[in-house]
Amino acid sequence: MRLEVKNGEFTYGKEKNLFEKICFWVEKGEIMTILGPNGAGKTTLLKCTTSLLKWGKGTTLINHQPLNEWGAGEVWKKMAYVPQSSSNVFSYTVLDMVLMGRAPYLNLFSVPSEPDVAIARSSLETVGISYLEGKRCSEISGGEMQLVLIARALTSEPNILILDEPESHLDFKNQLLILEILKKIAKRKGISCIINTHFPAHALQISDKTLMLGKGRQYLFGKTEEVITENNLRDFFGVNVKILSFENKGEMMKTVVPLAG
Repeated sequence: MRLEVKNGEFTYGKEKNLFEKICFWVEKGEIMTILGPNGAGKTTLLKCTTSLLKWGKGTTLINHQPLNEWGAGEVWKKMAYVPQSSSNVFSYTVLDMVLMGRAPYLNLFSVPSEPDVAIARSSLETVGISYLEGKRCSEISGGEMQLVLIARALTSEPNILILDEPESHLDFKNQLLILEILKKIAKRKGISCIINTHFPAHALQISDKTLMLGKGRQYLFGKTEEVITENNLRDFFGVNVKILSFENKGEMMKTVVPLAG
């Protein structure tokens, strides 16, 4: 399923536009990453894209149809949003938390059916945490909770998955686990993914396309290997870097090394 933002603009109060005529799109099974310094508006962009905030100008389209022409219930069957991890402690069990992803398919007074529970358990299996289903969310680690939130999003059976910094605040192992799961979801299930990240190396590792945001309404969009370059990272982040290539198990990979001075 194709998601597109066309000529998006957004302003906080009477300030100048945070974005101006911003355009990007992601196709079925593609991963798009969003990079940019703090304050560039990455989270705001995701909220506008999902209609949690209203564009000042421009529009989000799903399969070429403006989002405001879809009913809210239909939108959240097509699209799921995973916000930044929260420090809140939940008393729900993991399975109950993941079942909340079925909300778009339930009315106000209905309870999840056995098929709903089966879908939730399948989502837990997809992200590899079936063993946690009976635990309370307050009893699991931050990395495990991030996987629970992804499983909850998958339980709505979306065509488009939008995640705000899913690998932040996690250790190396859990960062790698999140990235591998997102690649699997996109390629095996044909889900279109949009991911905010602070890590250019992660974008190089998993994404097909990249949107690079700068302050002052500056942006670049295109194929990841064409957008994430040493010159662009220096211009947008104000830091010198080297992009290094290496081979791992027959696959060529790249990483980004920041340089002092």
